Amino acid sequence: MQIILNGKNQVFPDNITISQILTTLNIQERVVAIALNSNVVKKESWEKITIKEHDCLELLQFTSGG
Repeated sequence: MQIILNGKNQVFPDNITISQILTTLNIQERVVAIALNSNVVKKESWEKITIKEHDCLELLQFTSGG
């Protein structure tokens, strides 16, 4: 299925959850905030929400610097 991930078209398997996408992309859950179709998604919902065709997912990763 095709979704928009951070503004780019990406293909993922059907019935994939937000948590599974993070695992696929090797992104640690503790360093990311997520918006699905312009709505912020709480971390406790990531395993429950299944992404649908043409959904827009934004992953905002936090980094530290000095």
